[in-house]
Amino acid sequence: MKGIIAGILIILCVSCAGPVFVTRPVEDEPSLLVGLASYNDQSKATAIQHDHPVEWSKADLHAILKRLFIQEGGGYMDSARPLQTVFSPEDRTNLIPGLQETFKIAQPSDWIVFALWGSSGKSQALEVTSGGMFLQDQKLHIIVANHRERVSSEQDGIQAIHSNPFHSMKDVKGRLMFYPASYVIDSGNNWIIGGFESPVSELVLDYQALLTAKPSEKPTNVEERAVSEISKTASPPAPSTNSEVDLMKEEISNLKEERSRLQHQIKQQAEERSQTKVPSKSRPSSVSAPEPTKPSP
Repeated sequence: MKGIIAGILIILCVSCAGPVFVTRPVEDEPSLLVGLASYNDQSKATAIQHDHPVEWSKADLHAILKRLFIQEGGGYMDSARPLQTVFSPEDRTNLIPGLQETFKIAQPSDWIVFALWGSSGKSQALEVTSGGMFLQDQKLHIIVANHRERVSSEQDGIQAIHSNPFHSMKDVKGRLMFYPASYVIDSGNNWIIGGFESPVSELVLDYQALLTAKPSEKPTNVEERAVSEISKTASPPAPSTNSEVDLMKEEISNLKEERSRLQHQIKQQAEERSQTKVPSKSRPSSVSAPEPTKPSP
């Protein structure tokens, strides 16, 4: 409860403090944004020490991006949906050159951010996939705030993502996954990166081990095998670390306690209502009715 209260206070403070991030585009096209983001507060920005700048090869970025998957839904009260690749082959082709250039000029206080706009389905509605990446302690953090999320063609809907690709269009629960899962160090929701508005999905990857192994599968084979293997454990999601197992157990325990508390509260309220109604029903029987007056002889 203390953590929830503290979180609410932080949210209120941040919401009054203006934009959390400042985004500086490096590539800015109608269907693509790749750029740098840093804290709007300069004192916070200087405290960030990411492992930037860094140079990537196209092959290395391709090997990582093609193995990213997401399962939307899948919360405790949600039904899990089929796995989807985060980036289509076309997305990867368009995104990788911009990521190469942006990582090369990024500073330790920067996040690398991206947004891809496109359309799919019969409706051809405008959709956005957005998020970011950064390197810290030789681990690659990958963040997805929106995945093929439908947006309005109005300027305000597009501008919100353009100004901050970490901005979630709505609170959609999703789990970011990677294949093979053995390279995943941690995964879960990150509230801070999302600006406390809505959580974003984050995955921490041992990318050096992956690139050292140099898997040689073709992209189509990777996607087919990943969907097959991950789907076996995706619902409920398979934790990648012991700490995540403990966290899930704690969350389940808290949910059970909350359910018991609510059931007890409902029972108490029902008993109180019952006790309130009993006197009004029993009052007529507790008062002796007057005996009928006998007629005078």
